Amino acid sequence: MLPKDTKTDYLIFTDLDGTLLDHKTYDFNEAKEILEYISEQKIPLIIVTSKTKDEVIELQKRLGISYPFIIENGAGIFIPKEKSFELISLGKSYETTITSFKKYSKEFPIKGFHEMSDEEVSLYTGLSKDKSNKAKKRTFSEPFILKDEMNIEKLKQLVLEDGFDVVKGGRFYHLITFGQDKAKAVIEMKKYYENLYNKSFKTIALGDGENDITMLKCVDIPILIKKYDGSFINCKINNLIKSRFIGPKGWNDSLKGVLNVK
Repeated sequence: MLPKDTKTDYLIFTDLDGTLLDHKTYDFNEAKEILEYISEQKIPLIIVTSKTKDEVIELQKRLGISYPFIIENGAGIFIPKEKSFELISLGKSYETTITSFKKYSKEFPIKGFHEMSDEEVSLYTGLSKDKSNKAKKRTFSEPFILKDEMNIEKLKQLVLEDGFDVVKGGRFYHLITFGQDKAKAVIEMKKYYENLYNKSFKTIALGDGENDITMLKCVDIPILIKKYDGSFINCKINNLIKSRFIGPKGWNDSLKGVLNVK
């Protein structure tokens, strides 16, 4: 459950892979300084990811937090209650998504998570078999590989007819509900907090991928994290802050500056 009151004026929204988590090791050790500061100051750290509910719950345990979180590129918001979660659905069901995906796979060289074994997902992601199994337990969207990226625009046109969209993440493309994105979920979450505590919050968001752009555009302080190869995605936002370092080190360093931590 969320606390009855809060002293902080900030909400921090963060992507995971390549941002808070190292792209290769999924480790967050280099972000521990600011993670501890955020914990001490009781600043809500709201995960916004393409990952699943089970994956985020496991990570929250490692981080020692129990704040709301946003899964599968903005498709669902989970808000902790006493013994369960309240779910705010913003996307089509997984069953509906897979039915359409199977239709598209007859015309395009795509392969989704539902067609892959735990071992195959592990091969693509570097996750253990157990974590790969959690990654496959989808609620809304379907990650997939596209063998010929020249087809991406044609695929996008086709899925649009059924009310879907395709976004690109750090490792995979994702079939999501059209109109669903991280920004809408972030805005919904901000409203939730402001109604709950009857006050305004300043929002910070951190991300490194193309599917983070809408989220970065909708917050007060957008922070673009340098990718694992040292590059930045093409992202034009007037007040954009670009990290000096990659991954969790860049996450830590950037928030240290924004929050004025000595």
